[in-house]
Amino acid sequence: MTEDREAAIAAAVGELTDLVVDHLLPIVHRHRTAVAARLGLGLPELLALDLLRRIGPLPAGTLGERVGLTRSTATKMVRRLEAGGHVVRNPDPDHRQAQVVSLVPHEERDRVLTSFRRQVRSTMRSAVSTYGLHRDAELARAAGLLIHVVHGLQLAVDGEFTRTWWARARVRRRRAREAAGLR
Repeated sequence: MTEDREAAIAAAVGELTDLVVDHLLPIVHRHRTAVAARLGLGLPELLALDLLRRIGPLPAGTLGERVGLTRSTATKMVRRLEAGGHVVRNPDPDHRQAQVVSLVPHEERDRVLTSFRRQVRSTMRSAVSTYGLHRDAELARAAGLLIHVVHGLQLAVDGEFTRTWWARARVRRRRAREAAGLR
């Protein structure tokens, strides 16, 4: 690779990183927080509902894990969501004690989220039209870039979640040993 190309790549990487980290991620977080507040939910509850919308029914423990909650906190969250008419719990046919959580229609939530998707779709339409992304090659490049960024962010989040989970596990294990008088 030539020095000029390497410098151009470094400049583009810096600019795109700044756009994602300094602009895109904070606005997505602000939006999710505002939507959650508008629906009378906490952010983890909204994330759980979004996960159920994208993936479909999940065991309660898996749902909590994916949102980053402990099992007991996830159980309480699912109870609140069920009481609010957002989800239902059904016995898991594969495990006697587990329950599968499913999303159910909810007029206010569905209206708010549909409105947001409509706004994003309008912005995407403008971007596709402005930058000529309706052509297959350009769309593939743009989609590839977004998928690559999302995948990289997911790996970063999963890595942090794993480190956090293990740190919490070490604390729980130490406390259990101390309570049992083993230390």
